[in-house]
Amino acid sequence: VAPSFLAVALVVAPVLQADPSGFVAWDSSELEERSLALGTRVGPDDSARETLADYGNPSGAHRFRFIRRDGDGRPEQHDNIDDVVYIQGGQGTLLVGGEMLGRRGDLGAAITGGSQYPVRAGDVLRIPAGTPHAYLVPDGGHVTYVLVRVPAFVGEVVAAPDGPAPQLEPPGFGMWTSTELDERDTALATRVRPDGSARETLADYGAGGSSHRFRFIRRDSDGRPELHDDIIDVVFVQSGEGTMLVGGEMIGRSNAAGSAINGGVRYPVAAGDVLHIPARTPHSYLVPDGGHITYVLVRVPAFGGPN
Repeated sequence: VAPSFLAVALVVAPVLQADPSGFVAWDSSELEERSLALGTRVGPDDSARETLADYGNPSGAHRFRFIRRDGDGRPEQHDNIDDVVYIQGGQGTLLVGGEMLGRRGDLGAAITGGSQYPVRAGDVLRIPAGTPHAYLVPDGGHVTYVLVRVPAFVGEVVAAPDGPAPQLEPPGFGMWTSTELDERDTALATRVRPDGSARETLADYGAGGSSHRFRFIRRDSDGRPELHDDIIDVVFVQSGEGTMLVGGEMIGRSNAAGSAINGGVRYPVAAGDVLHIPARTPHSYLVPDGGHITYVLVRVPAFGGPN
């Protein structure tokens, strides 16, 4: 097992015992139970949190957190880390951009200016490094989310990215609401290819089709086996259900006709689940007859690999 995978296993060993590859699935019912448990442990700052998985990156990147807020959060700003967020439950408002006042480390006292966006369960967000932001929660409400801390892209931005990013304020901020994703899913269903899939790029943040890319993929039949040497796949299942075949031995080339996986472990997956597929791990999406699975795929650079 590669050292980067060992760091994850140390944090989530009970989950990983069945699959030494490092694959982890947090299903929607587990996340709901975790949210309820966090609700009993809310601290004086009106929040409770836990670490789902951690690669041990000293920068704080490559960490999966689960956070519940029953009141407004303090302003945050991370210089070298992009926040990728999946809203699991509740609703609130994200204040993003502007100028952070009274900053000490990653936290501040207030934000002047900025833009406000309503957020609710099923939304996917991308908050770029260096951007002030705060979660605002209505009285008596809460918002709970999975936070994936992604190392900011370092390198030359490609002239023609794989797909245009949303034109929102502040620049670099990305948001795909659950309603928008439902509409995109319906549209993809009309464009399914002979291989049983349809896809589009939600945003490519400069790496030219490899890491730091957000994809939206619908499968109406089994997908070809895949393996990515330098990419971690973070998956938010948007609709449908199926089975993930993970691990084992890749026979043939990744994503090629006629390839297969020898061995591996199968996991049921469904809407609301969050998946972590490590780099260098064979995997394939299996779909029941007459069914489908649609998901947001976030391509994260592997720990120790290129950013």
